[in-house]
Amino acid sequence: MRNKFYIIINFLLISFLYSSVFAENLSIQSKKIEFDKKNQKTIFTENVIFKTEDDETLKSEYAEYDKLKGLIILKNQVTLIDKQNNAIETEYAEYFENKKIFLSKGSTKIKTIEGYVVEGKDFTLNNKNESLTSKEKATISDLDGNQIFLDNFEFLNKQNIFKSIGFIQIKDRLRNTYEFSQIYIDTKKKEILGTDIKAFINSEEFKIHQDNKPRIFANSVNLNKEKSTYNKSIFTLCDYRENDKCPPWSIQSSRMLHDNKKKTIYYNNALIKVYNIPIFYVPRLSHPDPSVDRRSGFLPPSISNTKNLGFGVAIPYFFAIDGDKNLTLNSRIFANENPLFLGEYHQVFKSSSLIADFGFTEGYKKTSSTKKPGQKSHLFTSFVKNFKGRNDSQNKIELTFQDVSNDKYFKLYGIKTNLADKYTDVLENSFKFTHSNEKLFVDINASVFETLSENYNDKYEYILPEIALRRNLLSN
Repeated sequence: MRNKFYIIINFLLISFLYSSVFAENLSIQSKKIEFDKKNQKTIFTENVIFKTEDDETLKSEYAEYDKLKGLIILKNQVTLIDKQNNAIETEYAEYFENKKIFLSKGSTKIKTIEGYVVEGKDFTLNNKNESLTSKEKATISDLDGNQIFLDNFEFLNKQNIFKSIGFIQIKDRLRNTYEFSQIYIDTKKKEILGTDIKAFINSEEFKIHQDNKPRIFANSVNLNKEKSTYNKSIFTLCDYRENDKCPPWSIQSSRMLHDNKKKTIYYNNALIKVYNIPIFYVPRLSHPDPSVDRRSGFLPPSISNTKNLGFGVAIPYFFAIDGDKNLTLNSRIFANENPLFLGEYHQVFKSSSLIADFGFTEGYKKTSSTKKPGQKSHLFTSFVKNFKGRNDSQNKIELTFQDVSNDKYFKLYGIKTNLADKYTDVLENSFKFTHSNEKLFVDINASVFETLSENYNDKYEYILPEIALRRNLLSN
């Protein structure tokens, strides 16, 4: 995100902005030259070329030189080219010899050798105080398709400051958009200060789901090479709602810091809101930024609102225990009911893997004829091992264990994990083994199935055991 802002800084470092446009000695040539004795003016027409002792070139089709006023008026296809081959193009310009000011009027374009283009009108290039300004709207673009839209701008080379006040918008090639009311850039420190920032981030690396609309609003922002700091910020990944309503969830903080090296986002005085209602407060909060594939930290929260349980919020936390194992705790807190504690453990071995999925709740706080008392829980595990046997045989062992204390538990709490969801209506406890080589295939399956549906008379089904044996009679 930070790199997109530096198209401004890179543009500001071009050399022609603070080199002298005109020297004391001018070399002037044109096809036609006329002298107005009455007004003490010299008029140059057709292929007018001014050359300075600093090897800068000024071209136009018409030039009017008033020696008494020290003024040169240029018209028609005016181009100023510096010794680095950067250029300013306009149809009308004035140069004041004594003040060392080059003033364009009307549409003006700057082209740099780096491929940056500045388009606007009424540019003022002051070589004495080394500044470039415009009080009119301007656009800066680069070869990658990044664009900056400004109501005005001022670049002060001696102070290493670029600033703009008004509506400032940056659009990068990934369709990320950043808006400011003021922006100040220290070109020496390569640091950006902005106020009233609205960042609409479209990068896929910042999204958990394709429908996410990541955005950050803040009173002010400080951006440099290593860190991005947002003061009084609000962050959310949620999609937009009709009539610009508040997002389903957001994290509000007095200070949000994005460490670009550590790829971590830190919050001071973090307040998690759900539909703009404060739910959870912590003095300090941190989580990996969405570009990180694996690291301990909070994951984006989610909300729920059901008839039986009411309003609830889930705040998952991911533990990267080691390179081969991790644990995710995804507890749900309800406004009027006991919390639900969920966890999911993953571990990968050399030739096998294990997933354990579990949950527990005390049940309803307030019971009734339809809300029965009692604890509710589940435990699901899945173990798979692949290994080679004699004669390069392929072997596979699968162990599945599934248990739930209440038949309606999954649907009631809307469970959704890698092993179970609210639509799970059959439990499986099984052992499966397969063996295969060029001559023989063996499949052993022993299973117990339990239905959670009330519509079946037979709650259990047993397969004890099932053996399949096939032999290839054509093999040697």
